[in-house]
Amino acid sequence: MALAVVKSATTMMSPDKRRPMVSIDSVTMSFGTFIAVQNVDLTVADGEFLAIVGPTGCGKSTILNAIAGLLKPASGTVSIDGAPVHGVQNNIGYLFQQDALLPWKTALENVELGPMFKGTSAGERREQAMKWLAKVGLKGFEQRYPHQLSGGQRKRVQMAQALITGPKVILMDEPFSALDIHTRHLMQNELLALWQEERRAVVM
Repeated sequence: MALAVVKSATTMMSPDKRRPMVSIDSVTMSFGTFIAVQNVDLTVADGEFLAIVGPTGCGKSTILNAIAGLLKPASGTVSIDGAPVHGVQNNIGYLFQQDALLPWKTALENVELGPMFKGTSAGERREQAMKWLAKVGLKGFEQRYPHQLSGGQRKRVQMAQALITGPKVILMDEPFSALDIHTRHLMQNELLALWQEERRAVVM
């Protein structure tokens, strides 16, 4: 099954002036005797928004997981900002299709997790988390638990989680597919607005 790539037309600089942020060179991913993707070559420039499109089962999630370091290629190489990917990466943000929030923590505490793992002080990470929740439209919802939030609100918390640590690359595996069509379009527009402001490399 074929994969296709759609790149943003609104990047700030011409491609030859932007350094490659994600490089996939001749990557083949296999599970036992099953070949999920074969000989994939892909480059995503800094600040570029790239969508991998194709039918269900064509290997989109597999490629994203290879970039994240969650899966190891059978052959070929994956690099982020020139450094080969070996194991789970701490310089990416990942928006999953499934809810990835800890149910026993508030929205604020969930967003604080990334900075906490990076050793940010309690006061600074609290300030950062408050700022990002406000950015994604959740000011006033900081003390709500995931079960007290709508599906769209939970995705906003995950967006804040993915962006708070200033990742070089943001990966998105159909994060809005479970939402109703109105909320999905709203979230897509909000994500594009955040991308235009932050200018990270995005692969979805």
